[in-house]
Amino acid sequence: MWNDPLALNRLSAMLLVLALLSAGATAARWFARQPQFAIRAVVVTPLDGQALQHVTADRVARYCVPQINGTIFTADLAKARHAFESLPWVRTASVRRQWPDRLVVRLEEHRALARWNDEGGNRFVSLLGEAFNAPGEAELGRALPLLSGPEGSEREVARHYGAFRERLAAIGKDPKLVMLSARQAWTVRLADGMVLEIGREQQGSTVLSRMERFVAHYATTVGRIAARVEVVDLRYPNGFAARVPGLRATLSPERPQAERLPQRKPRTPQRIAKPAAGRA
Repeated sequence: MWNDPLALNRLSAMLLVLALLSAGATAARWFARQPQFAIRAVVVTPLDGQALQHVTADRVARYCVPQINGTIFTADLAKARHAFESLPWVRTASVRRQWPDRLVVRLEEHRALARWNDEGGNRFVSLLGEAFNAPGEAELGRALPLLSGPEGSEREVARHYGAFRERLAAIGKDPKLVMLSARQAWTVRLADGMVLEIGREQQGSTVLSRMERFVAHYATTVGRIAARVEVVDLRYPNGFAARVPGLRATLSPERPQAERLPQRKPRTPQRIAKPAAGRA
């Protein structure tokens, strides 16, 4: 090759091009880092068109802006997005550059449906059935119902809460606690303190069908009791029983005395709401 002038010329040209490209890249990096291209503003807007309820300018300034380094050309957008998604209440974030000196951040907040496995208002489940942490929200937590269940079941519990709430609205009741046990049994506590023991899904007797039966017969059974009803047990195939402190066991007119279901606790009276042939 050293005796081939044409090959040497080609090699020289290639080296020259590489040198120019390297010099150009170095100049571009130097140019991109100049102070005049510094990011001077971070604009935060809602992603879904709804006003931001929990992300404040103070939180952005304290926790996110210090993590944004570089200029409009060199800022790490992935790192900036992660900083915003680390804020409490932020579900998703997108970050883009806007010439000449700003970043535009679009945020989607969680919309809290209820507290999730937490009495104090530090953890919530969203309208989408997603669990998220938001420490220090005790005031909001007191205003929301409590949903409880094994971790990973939040979507299922949220869905059942919505179904229970819709059905109970027909009799003016509102669930304040919906709990799914480790054995997959459902319990609901209403705003007035009444507890509904619904039990597990059974073939031919679903959780929702038991709730619908309770609602359909509430006015002529439990709704007629003047005393405070403590617990209503819906875990029967054809009826339900009510525990009323201080009230003797009474029967539905549809069922004779001899066919009364035995009380679960000797000193706890029950009321049979409908014919009941056995426990589900």
